[in-house]
Amino acid sequence: MKVAVLGSSGLIGKNVLKLLVRLDQVVRVYCPVRKLPGQGSPDLASMGILDGSSKLDFEVVDFSTLGAEGEGHQKVLAGFLGCDAVVCCLGTTKKQAGSKAEQERVDTRLPLMLAAIAKKAGVKNFLCVSAMGADSHSPFFYNRLKGNLEDGLTMMNFETLTLVRPSLLLGQHNDKRLGEELLQKFFGRNAMLVPSFFRPVHAETVAAHLVTSILKPPKDHINVTDGVKGKRIIYNRVLAKTKVDQLF
Repeated sequence: MKVAVLGSSGLIGKNVLKLLVRLDQVVRVYCPVRKLPGQGSPDLASMGILDGSSKLDFEVVDFSTLGAEGEGHQKVLAGFLGCDAVVCCLGTTKKQAGSKAEQERVDTRLPLMLAAIAKKAGVKNFLCVSAMGADSHSPFFYNRLKGNLEDGLTMMNFETLTLVRPSLLLGQHNDKRLGEELLQKFFGRNAMLVPSFFRPVHAETVAAHLVTSILKPPKDHINVTDGVKGKRIIYNRVLAKTKVDQLF
């Protein structure tokens, strides 16, 4: 099995890699990235990847050239060929992005462009990290971004589409997020007092659901909200009650 991971250096993406490299079924993991540190590959040891690193194939891609004739398009298309699944963990914050327009580019337009290339490459199974409350008609900007992403992916008609909608993520981000760190500390101490639909979840839990959906894609599942076959939404209330060791 060959899998591609988008956003492999992020909090969820790193946990997806850790799980994939341990699986005998997975022989190659293609990871297009914006840049690599220095001239080498990422520090896999710091990501908790000690075994199976030979399966990882990192390739620097200029994501501004994903148009049909661009170099980035050709690189990603070649990397997606033969993939059984593509996992998208791309996302940013307004503070990181610098503007709403740039956040929309990273959270919505870039994933949709990459998904279109995956479709062109013949990928049947697409999996994507969305967010709790995703709704293209939401009055909240971030929820609209994720809702537009989900709507766009649904219209691409992949054989299977898995969408995961977590609330606040527990784990160590690459960048400093003071607000999230404070919320993590508060909710971490009071987790069981928070309703499951809103309760913070560990990034490892989100990653585990993504990987199990790669191994068992929802081919016969029918999404209750829109009747689309092969589409599954994993809600935060499910994530919050998940014991990871029971998924495998």
